[in-house]
Amino acid sequence: MATWKISNLHKKSAIERQFWRRDDKIIIREEGFRWGTWYCESDEKPDIDLKNPDGFEVSWGDYEWELDSMDDGCWADTEAGRNCTAEDLEAFNEAWEEDYYDGVEALGWIWDDTEFHIIGPLRLENTDTGEEFTGEDAEPAESPTLSAQEINELVTALEFPEPEPELTDWFMSDTDPVRPGRYQVKVTESTTWPFPMYAIWDGESWDEDVFAWRGLAKDPGP
Repeated sequence: MATWKISNLHKKSAIERQFWRRDDKIIIREEGFRWGTWYCESDEKPDIDLKNPDGFEVSWGDYEWELDSMDDGCWADTEAGRNCTAEDLEAFNEAWEEDYYDGVEALGWIWDDTEFHIIGPLRLENTDTGEEFTGEDAEPAESPTLSAQEINELVTALEFPEPEPELTDWFMSDTDPVRPGRYQVKVTESTTWPFPMYAIWDGESWDEDVFAWRGLAKDPGP
């Protein structure tokens, strides 16, 4: 039985997602770390796509991964889940800033579940032999040779995704949004790479310490 270690190959791509519950309401708190490491025991090399194109949820699954460490938290965000209001989210964030776990538990929130995710290429190591594999090791597949007719048929069959919504330029926080809603923001002394940070404008104030924001360039309609 060999011991295997899995971790993120590039920094700032290990993520912890906490699910907090109060009655029928859910809040999701997501925190990013520069590095995360998990271990499992297996007779064979774990069958995992180390290129990890779709993101990897580290769970018990077939290999019973056990968390070793998540180091150097570098960003955090909260999201309103089922039945959660903007007021609930604002109170949760204020309590967390003041007293972390004790603060939100005092409001009646219960830590219900946790997920761990890795974004981008993975690093897998056999700790017994020192053998190491990464998502950047594999040779690229050889491109097949297609005829002009086959290429035309493939292009015709493609379904092109809808374009990303056009966003406004960045505005400083002394300029207020026209309408209440959720906006992409830059927050004081915080980095959210590789994910954008969002905050709620309730028509009078932000629920985060925002110094710049941007939104949709076109009216989304009803």
